[in-house]
Amino acid sequence: MKKLTEFFKAKQGKLLQIALGGIMILFIAIMVTVYFVAKQANPIFLDEKGRPMQSESGSHHY
Repeated sequence: MKKLTEFFKAKQGKLLQIALGGIMILFIAIMVTVYFVAKQANPIFLDEKGRPMQSESGSHHY
């Protein structure tokens, strides 16, 4: 048991860097995936009566 604790004591900083680096890479991968999925989504907005609303993306009213 003492050998195991000595190993982790000596390698603690490196293990922490690897773990945090892996978590950061996983977070970035999730954010990129969410971005591409949201970009492909084509939502249809409904009014109060459940009918599709008119889209105004083609013309801007100022």
